[in-house]
Amino acid sequence: MRRGVWLSVLLVALLPASGLAQSSNATISGTVSDPTGAVVPGAEVTVSAESMGAVGKTVSGTDGSYTLPNLPQATYRLEVKAKGFETFAQTGILVHLNEAVRVPVTLRLGEARQTIEVSAAASPLNYETPAIKGAIGKQEITELPLQVAGGQRSSAAFVGLLPGVNVMGTGDAFLARFNGGQLWSDEATMDGVSMIEGLLNQTVGEISVLTSNYDVQYGSSPAAVIVASTKSGTNEFHGGGYWFHRNSALNARQFGVADRPFDLEHDTGGYIGGPIKFLPTFWTRRKKSYFFVNFEAYRSTGATTKPILTVPTAKMHQGDFSEWPYPIYDPDTTHANPAYNPNAATSAANLPYLRQQFMGCDGATPNVICSTDPRLANSLAQDWLKFVPPPNLAGLSSNFESPVGLASSLTAHTDQWDIRGDQYIGDNDHVSVTHHYRGSLPFTQHAFPAVIDTNNTRIPSYAELSRLNWDHTFRSNLLNHFAFGFLDYPTQVYNSSDCCVKQVPEIQGVFSHTHEPSLSFSEYSGYGGNADFFSRRPTWVWNDMLTWVRGKHSLHVGGEFRDANYPTQSEANGSGSFYFSDLNTGLLGIPSGNAMASFLLGDVSSASSTFYTLAAFRPHADAWGLFIGDNWKATPKLNVTLGVRWDVFQPSVEDGDRTSFLDPVGPNPGAGNRPGRMAFAGTKWGEASFGRRHPEQTFYKGIGPRVGLAYSIDPKTVVRGGYGIFFEQNFYPGWGGGIATDGFNGTVSFSSSLGGLQPAFLLQNGFPQNFTPPPFINPSYLNGQSSPNYRPFDANNLPRAQQWNLTVEHQFTENFYISAGYVGNHGLRLTSYLDPINALDPKYLSLGSKLYHQFQPGQTTLDGVPIPYPGWVEQMQGCAPSVAQALTPYPQYCNNIYGGNENIGASTYNALQVKVEKRMSRGFWLLTSYTWSKTITNADSAQSAATSWSALSGVISPFERHRNKGLAADDVPQMLSLSLVYDLPFGAGKRLLSRGGVLNNVVGGWQASTVFRDQSGAPLFFRSGFCNVPTQVAAGCIPGVVPGASPFAQFGGFDPGLGPLFNRAAFEPVSSFNFDLGQGSRITNYRAFGYHNQDFGISKTTRVTEKVGVEIRVDAFNVWNWHTFTINSNSGFGLPVNNDVSSPTFGFWNGAVSAPRNIQVGAKIVF
Repeated sequence: MRRGVWLSVLLVALLPASGLAQSSNATISGTVSDPTGAVVPGAEVTVSAESMGAVGKTVSGTDGSYTLPNLPQATYRLEVKAKGFETFAQTGILVHLNEAVRVPVTLRLGEARQTIEVSAAASPLNYETPAIKGAIGKQEITELPLQVAGGQRSSAAFVGLLPGVNVMGTGDAFLARFNGGQLWSDEATMDGVSMIEGLLNQTVGEISVLTSNYDVQYGSSPAAVIVASTKSGTNEFHGGGYWFHRNSALNARQFGVADRPFDLEHDTGGYIGGPIKFLPTFWTRRKKSYFFVNFEAYRSTGATTKPILTVPTAKMHQGDFSEWPYPIYDPDTTHANPAYNPNAATSAANLPYLRQQFMGCDGATPNVICSTDPRLANSLAQDWLKFVPPPNLAGLSSNFESPVGLASSLTAHTDQWDIRGDQYIGDNDHVSVTHHYRGSLPFTQHAFPAVIDTNNTRIPSYAELSRLNWDHTFRSNLLNHFAFGFLDYPTQVYNSSDCCVKQVPEIQGVFSHTHEPSLSFSEYSGYGGNADFFSRRPTWVWNDMLTWVRGKHSLHVGGEFRDANYPTQSEANGSGSFYFSDLNTGLLGIPSGNAMASFLLGDVSSASSTFYTLAAFRPHADAWGLFIGDNWKATPKLNVTLGVRWDVFQPSVEDGDRTSFLDPVGPNPGAGNRPGRMAFAGTKWGEASFGRRHPEQTFYKGIGPRVGLAYSIDPKTVVRGGYGIFFEQNFYPGWGGGIATDGFNGTVSFSSSLGGLQPAFLLQNGFPQNFTPPPFINPSYLNGQSSPNYRPFDANNLPRAQQWNLTVEHQFTENFYISAGYVGNHGLRLTSYLDPINALDPKYLSLGSKLYHQFQPGQTTLDGVPIPYPGWVEQMQGCAPSVAQALTPYPQYCNNIYGGNENIGASTYNALQVKVEKRMSRGFWLLTSYTWSKTITNADSAQSAATSWSALSGVISPFERHRNKGLAADDVPQMLSLSLVYDLPFGAGKRLLSRGGVLNNVVGGWQASTVFRDQSGAPLFFRSGFCNVPTQVAAGCIPGVVPGASPFAQFGGFDPGLGPLFNRAAFEPVSSFNFDLGQGSRITNYRAFGYHNQDFGISKTTRVTEKVGVEIRVDAFNVWNWHTFTINSNSGFGLPVNNDVSSPTFGFWNGAVSAPRNIQVGAKIVF
């Protein structure tokens, strides 16, 4: 299965279903004064939305100040009345989400019946809070180029335009790192409720991104909060229809691919909103009601890029590996080397075990398995290989180009509805209700034939989100916001190859044959899959916030409660997973062997199958938070914000306590009472009970203070700074909400022995049966297998970040300003993949090949190492009873035992961030963002295990944990983005060719827009696939660069046609990785290539009537067709070239490259 797709599934399935609900409303405040500058107390201040019924009223205080909180995003009219003064009115005051707008008022002496009215926007500066935030407005959202790319157009892509937001080479906001926080640790909310759906372009009214020192009402993220609001109806009816189309005929060719993959995508829909005047109940003198409805349909066939995979050559299918550069050995000839000297240099003649190389039927053709070898005839391999297509590209690696493009999305047929209703009852109540529905059909195209395809897909699925928001004004200075949210996200995943289960062999002895078995290889793309997963996520959220404005203080007090559920049903891996390694046909100590040769012989390196008695279970978790904050206008120039938030996230439980986990200190009766047993939740399981429903101690100290200052040096310059502690929710990476069902179900595994030389079993003989299937409510049930699910006792000690910033903003004109600031972030207790508790201390590597020696039944010591407990040898099924296994802390368990929700990571981030913005006026909008930063961490992602797939994490021994700290995998020192919208100066009302009539229809209504990104390269990392180190060490081999040498073979760029990018001779020799982990660092200071991209759009709007317009637009994405070989966070930070120094294709391009130019056409009709 393709990594990008798998990570996309994980991302959607595992994003925190926190359902947080918060008010995203804005505030207008200021001071009322007379012509002499003296304050005017008791002035009546009223704001009213120019397009709908939102109204706010208050009275200026004794110091002349006024505050109008809880205002929805809109353009307002402000009116101020005071005895002895003329009435003041200002129109055109646009407020964004979460924005604190300051509008000072100077009254003129006179009579109230006289009105002085001005039209002016409020200052873009933030005079109130220390928060670092940015907004993308409704107009920019609809006018900037936005791509249909494997799914509906999502406005979330625009968050990458803001400072401190690193979207790597994807442009995908859900794969972004915000201000050095972990990947996937941010929150996204829509109308105050957590969002796991895309933010559809035509539904979104505005996007605001809070990246540092945000208000106390926001919790659950130490990185950022993306806040979006849906559009609402207005006093006039508005609507439209739209159609966006992509076609491969308009696209450029993908780099390195002979032709353009077929790609046909349509994103079409319509929307309408307005007043509900036709129903008298909803529109009266005291009531005003509005509606907004959007429907969007997406259809897709094909995609813009083709996967590049690795397949065996035609000769290899027949057992001829003469093309392979390393020797292939006969596993049936394995014997100990009596002349082995562990103190001498490793060579083909000085190894602990020796084998004879395959030499063909004539005994003189190296690396050829004789065609008459009975093992080939008895093998099942040909039953799969007959479906494997031959290479269509040169080389032994990355040698197969998919015949079709594959989208990154798993859905090709999606319908979505969004409905919103608003009702204003008098001046004191505003109720809004929104409902979102999405239904999808699966994407069904395949890189391999369906019978062996690994691509997971979905049956028709849907998502529903509902929200209720109620704003009530008790009196002008006392307001309340209440929110209720519900979301549900049913997901069912299965494998594409399920169509053809009967066309491949059934491996005997596994739990079921409903799905194909999954076959994977160390050098080749895999075949088949056994996904079988269904879940829902019904989550209910209640939230309330009371705002009390008293004198110079604006107090906010509130809380929230969440009830999150995750009912799940799964029989995944019932048909088994089988892994084939090069070691089964190689030798320990030198590069050798080939996984396909092992497959042809049927030598399985490791395998597992899950046996079920309990397919359905129901994880559940509650959370709550309380907060209080004060916005204090200490002086006319100084604003102080103070606040504190308390968060509690209870650990996940199963509703019926049908779950088990590792108790690392409890005595295991089947292991001589050694520590480490399987414990069952609650108290109803007898001696196997743990006593509590969850292993973690609930953390009640999640108290986060926040403080900030905003000082106005002058009316156009403000200095802001703040500090706060922000907690993240208790996070369980992986499907199932942290719940495991071992004992009720059981995954039985077998693995190779003799350091990987001896196969676990022969595939043609079936899955071994020397085990007892579940159920077992027994603390010793998994002895000799992988351990129970490990949830560390202290893992509920919430991840957190300390955030601080110092920012200076200056306004040059009414709509143009610059913001520059220093931003820092220090993460602690971050979700991590650092500290497996069953790792072998690397000091034992001095034992060399003795670590692979195996105890025999009845043997009590071996090489001076005692047996851990009586009966241990007989228990070991999932791994060999080796010396290395006997020396581990928990020898009864075969895995390294990583904590599923381990959180001991840390990070630091320091940045200079600059934003230059010219707000939309006179047909021109500009936003430029620049970030100069450095991120150091040992935990890149909140999906901690995801980065282990590319060997980015999980490669450093826990005994050398300090070596994990280094540059973040996506640390890019410099990022620049520029976006603009420009109405061309031609046509009626413009500077040039301003005549109307036919000329205006030709030259008028043209608009250009662009988005440009440029950023430095991310760090490189290197590994050695050849690593003669027992798996018990829980570490990989990391080659260091020879002092004085350059790792690059090409400089100043990379041309895959000229050979490898890296110089193998610059690294430690592969032969050194015999019981030695290497001297390299997890992440190097060498950098990959930077990323640059520009999208360009041009549109023509023609007025059909005064109220009806038609827009035609063309958008070109990657308009200059730049090809960049960039690290992509969507692929677990996999590099675009092979970084395995032991591979024959080390340094060669693996097919990963940025997307080519794609052209999209669209049409809209609006009224």
